[in-house]
Amino acid sequence: MRRLLATAALVLASAALLAAVGCGQLTKKLTGSLNANQAPHTVLFVNGAVDTVNHVVHLYWFGTDTDGSVTGYEWRLDNPAAPADTGWRFTTATDSIFTVATPNGYTAPVFSVRAIDDAGLRDPQPPVQNFEFSNKPPTVRLTTKPLPSDTTFASVSVVWSSNDPDGDAAKLRYLVWLDGNEASPEVTTGTAFTMPTARFGTPGVPLASARKLFVRAIDDGGMAGPVDSCVWFVRKPVTGARARLLVIDDVPRSNAANLRFDTLYTNSCARVGLAADQYTVLRLDTTQPFKTAEDFLQTFKLFENVVWYRGNEISFSTLLRTAEAGIGDYVSTGGHFYLDGFYLVGGRNATGPLSEDFVRRYLGSDGMVSAFTNTPTFADTSIGFGNTGTSVFLPAVNVQGTIARDSMYVRQVFTVRSGEAGGLRQFRFRNRSDVLLWGAPGTLTPDLGDSTAVGISVQQAGGGRAIVVCTAPGGSVPAVGAGNVAGSAARFVTNVYRHLGLDQP
Repeated sequence: MRRLLATAALVLASAALLAAVGCGQLTKKLTGSLNANQAPHTVLFVNGAVDTVNHVVHLYWFGTDTDGSVTGYEWRLDNPAAPADTGWRFTTATDSIFTVATPNGYTAPVFSVRAIDDAGLRDPQPPVQNFEFSNKPPTVRLTTKPLPSDTTFASVSVVWSSNDPDGDAAKLRYLVWLDGNEASPEVTTGTAFTMPTARFGTPGVPLASARKLFVRAIDDGGMAGPVDSCVWFVRKPVTGARARLLVIDDVPRSNAANLRFDTLYTNSCARVGLAADQYTVLRLDTTQPFKTAEDFLQTFKLFENVVWYRGNEISFSTLLRTAEAGIGDYVSTGGHFYLDGFYLVGGRNATGPLSEDFVRRYLGSDGMVSAFTNTPTFADTSIGFGNTGTSVFLPAVNVQGTIARDSMYVRQVFTVRSGEAGGLRQFRFRNRSDVLLWGAPGTLTPDLGDSTAVGISVQQAGGGRAIVVCTAPGGSVPAVGAGNVAGSAARFVTNVYRHLGLDQP
């Protein structure tokens, strides 16, 4: 009974209080004091050893805030090896992989991280972690390089292998320099490099001299390894002041017709009045200075014109395949290039170092003509053609507006590779005036019943010129002769030189 009376009294008291509120009896003001924002707390830890470790480390952290939430973190790395880099850096991540600069092989940095709460308050006592980092130097070894007996023009390509004993070799960078230019090296992350021609103009070092190339690896911690180097000889383009022509002799001395072809192209220099100090002959069976397409481009750009002859060689030229991109860039930037020989273009059932894409891009053609061929070793459609024993080739060389014509007769069947249709090619030309050399009807086999375009000369948009002749002019009779009574092949090559402007001052 008493419990019921007490409960009733409590109800009445509550009703009275509510009535008082309704009548405006309370002040509507809260009393007491607000608690200040509490700073967040940060925890730092590392997965693994913290004694002397590799210069790459994975760190983790997290933060808590008793009266709010953590919105981010700031971290700092005080590294004696990088004293200028000590500022706080913001992040929302809770872990990171750090590559610590250790260029001298050892450093003892201090890492700290602090949480930031939603009111902008930072942990006033952030945790710190002391480390000792080691770093072993990477190594590099030149695997493709010129030998001391080699000679190049002002271009050289090298390849190297490397190793980082306590890191990732894929993250290495390399310094490459010539002679005493260590203070201003080329920097690359690749393992192959072509030294720019401009780098060969070292003050105080004659261009025609022995040169030395150096390469050094540096890891992601800034540790530099020992250098590797190579020495070879660099030659001047020509002995005179103007390099007008590079003649590339691609007929080896083991070829019985070597002298015949060499005489054809070098004597033509004299026929157009080209001074001996304005051209150079490069004999590929004596020295081979090209390793990359960039080597071809840089070397060719030292000369106004390049003439490359393969004579009656039927071997596949891996060198020309490497050169294709460099040749394209050379003619696109104003250079004049001439090439002749067999098996020059590859395509339908035929091998060759130059692609039909090269033909379409630089030779004003839609590709190569094909036909069905039936021989003892080959029967199919192919872009390869042979020739008859009484072949006639008809030049149409534009010499300052005059078309030079002098038929070239061939009294032999050119050698054919086993399993192929033949080494001659004919172009699907777009402009008849681009044809430099025709095969007369009945000259190529199979015979398509019309003249065939076996030589093309095309002016490039950038001022250069590309000429490809898919036969060997030196295979005609007579091939060479003296002075004004030179044979038909000599007249053709001489007129090509004039077509290139080599008879002009």
